Amino acid sequence: MLRWLYGGVMTAITPLALAWFFYRGRRDAGYRKYLRERLGIMNASTDKQNGLLIHTVSVGETIAARSLIRQAIEQFPNCPITISCMTPTARRLIKQSFGDSVSVCYLPIDNPCSVRRFLSQLRPRAIWVMETELWPNLMHHASRRYIPVSLLNARLSKRSARGYARVDRLVRDSWKSLAYAGAQSRASARRMRCLGMRNERLYVDGNLKYDVSVPTSEQLAAEQLLCLSEQRPVWLAASTHPGEENAVLRAHQQLLKKYPEALLIWAPRHPERFDGVAELLQEAEIKWSRRSTLRTTGVTSDCQVLLADTIGEMLKWCSVAHVTFVGGSLIERGGHNPLEAVAAGSAVISGDNIFNFAEVYRLLDKQGSVHWAKDFDLATPLQHLFDNDSVRKASVSAAEHVLSTHQGASRRMLAHAQRFSDIGQQMIATFTTKRDVIKFDKDVLPEFEDNFFSAKYWQQKKAIAGNAAGRATVWFIQQGDHGMVLRHYYRGGLVGKVNKDKFMREPVERSRAIAEFDLLVKLRNQNLPVPRPIAARMRKVGVMSYTADILVEVIPGAVDVCRLLSERQLNEEQWQSLGAAIRQLHDKNVYHSDLNCHNIMLDDNDKPWIVDFDKCGFREPGDWKKENLERLLRSLKKEKAKHETFYWKESRDWPELLTGYEKG
Repeated sequence: MLRWLYGGVMTAITPLALAWFFYRGRRDAGYRKYLRERLGIMNASTDKQNGLLIHTVSVGETIAARSLIRQAIEQFPNCPITISCMTPTARRLIKQSFGDSVSVCYLPIDNPCSVRRFLSQLRPRAIWVMETELWPNLMHHASRRYIPVSLLNARLSKRSARGYARVDRLVRDSWKSLAYAGAQSRASARRMRCLGMRNERLYVDGNLKYDVSVPTSEQLAAEQLLCLSEQRPVWLAASTHPGEENAVLRAHQQLLKKYPEALLIWAPRHPERFDGVAELLQEAEIKWSRRSTLRTTGVTSDCQVLLADTIGEMLKWCSVAHVTFVGGSLIERGGHNPLEAVAAGSAVISGDNIFNFAEVYRLLDKQGSVHWAKDFDLATPLQHLFDNDSVRKASVSAAEHVLSTHQGASRRMLAHAQRFSDIGQQMIATFTTKRDVIKFDKDVLPEFEDNFFSAKYWQQKKAIAGNAAGRATVWFIQQGDHGMVLRHYYRGGLVGKVNKDKFMREPVERSRAIAEFDLLVKLRNQNLPVPRPIAARMRKVGVMSYTADILVEVIPGAVDVCRLLSERQLNEEQWQSLGAAIRQLHDKNVYHSDLNCHNIMLDDNDKPWIVDFDKCGFREPGDWKKENLERLLRSLKKEKAKHETFYWKESRDWPELLTGYEKG
C-alpha cells in the first residue's frame, strides 16, 4: 500500500521536477537538455540493450567509479555499458572520461510509468548503483523483471540510516532484493544489515576512492599549460562553495605578500559558481585568467589565479599543486574527497566539517597528513606548508602510505558484482521488427534468421535429428557442432482446447519465451546446472496476443530421470547428486514451477541437469522450496504407478536425494 502511495506522489510531483530542471537551466543549460530521459524516454538502440547499467549519481561518484568502470569495459568487451547520472556536470564528465566506449543517460524520475518505460527500452541485464541511492520504484520494477541490482562503494552514515529507518516499510523490500552490496566500512555494513540487507550478499570491500591514480600525461599537460618553473608555489582550492570563497581569496592575498609569484588554481564545485568567483576576482583587482580561454595558449607568468572553469580536470590540477585545500569543509557541506590530492602528491588542508568523508580523514589525521583550517583561517596552514618544505613532504609521504594500504576495492567489487549479477561472457543480441522481438546467442548463431523457429525450415535443411511428443512436438536439431531443441509454447487445460498457442500481450521481458531465455542466461552466469539458451522469440499476433518460441542447446548425453528409471536403478551417488543440484537452485532462490522427474537429468558423466524453466523465476525464501521437493516426489510416485517396470523405491531412493539436498 505504501509503495502505491509513494508511486502516486512521485507521479504527481513529476511536472514540478521537470519545472525545477528547467529553472536550473538558467545557470546550467545542460539541465534543459534531454528532459525526455527524465521521463524514461530514450533512444536505446538494440546494441545498447541487454547490457550493464551503472548509476553514478553525480560528479563525486563518477570520479570514484572511474577505475572500476575502466576495468569493466576491459573485462566485458561484448557487454554494452550504459552509465546513468542525475546532473549535466556528471554527464559531461562521463563523456569526457569514457568517450564512445559507453552510453550515457539520465536516470528517470522515480515514478512507475517512467521507470517501466526506461527498463523496457534499455533492458539491462544488471544494474550497479554507486554508493547508496535506492529508488523504491526502480528497485521494485527491476526485481519484477529479474534484473539484479547491486550497490557498489556503499556508504551509510548514522544520519542516512536513521532516514531509511523512518521509511522502513517503503524501502525494506529494496534492501532485501539487492543482489549484492559492497560496503566501504564495517559500520556501513552493520547499518545495512539492520535495514534488511542479507548478510550472505553483503561484503566489506573498501572504498573505491582509494583506487585513484594520476596518469603522467595529466601532470605533463598541466605543466605545459601553466608554464611552470620548479620554484613557483602552486596551490589548489578544490570543490569550493559559496561561504568559503572569501576565505580562499584572503588566504591567497596573504600568501602573495611573501610569495608574489604564487599561483592559485581555483576550481569551484559547481559550474554555476564560475561567474560568481570571476566577479570576486575582478573586484579584488587580482591578475587572473579563465581556463576555458587557454585552449591554445598557456598561463602568463604574472597570472596570480587560474579559474578552473572546466569539468573533469581535477586530477590535472592536483598533479601540479604543492598544497590542496579541499572545499565543502569550512561550511556545513560535509567536505569532499581528499584522495585525488593525496594520489597526486599534494599536501591536504581541510576544514573540520568532513562528515561525508569522516573515515578517510580519520585515517589521514592519524598519520598527521591533514592540516586543519580553523575558523575560516586558510592562510595559517597554507603559509606554514610553503614555509616548511620538509613538513609538507612528510605530510605527503604519510598520506600516500594511507592510500596504498587501502587500495584494491575496484578489483574486489568487480569480482563480487560479476558473481552476483547477470554479467558473463555469453554474447546476447536483440533483433526487433514490427511484430517480432528476438533474442539470440551470437556465439552459436552469428547471423540469425526468423526461419530458425520453423521446424519446416530445419526439415528442408535436413537438420532434424529427432522429436519428442508431449503437449506438442519438440524438435531436436543439429546445427554444426550444436544440438538444439526447438519448442513452441502451447496453452494447457481447458483454455488450450479453444486457444492453442496465443497468450495475452504483456511486456516483452515478461513474455513466456523471452522470460525463460533471460532466466537461463542469468542461471548460466551463476554456474547453475541448466541448459544454454540459444534464441527466443515473442511474435505479436492481432491486437492483444502473442506467440512464443525458444531454442535451447541439447545437453550432450543427458537423459531424464523418468526414462532412466524405466531402464535401470540409480545408485546412491546419482540420487545425491540430483538432490545437490536442486539445492544449488534453491540456494539462489530459483523457483521451478514444474519440478518433476522428466525435468531433471543425468548426462554420460553422471552430472545432474535441470531443464524446462517456463514460468520459473527468483522468489523470496519460503515454504515453496519444500513444496518443490514434494512436487518431485509426487511425480516419481505417479510414474511408479503408471509403469509396470520402474526402478524406483521411495524408502531406498528418496532419502538419498534428501541427503544430497541437505549436503548441498
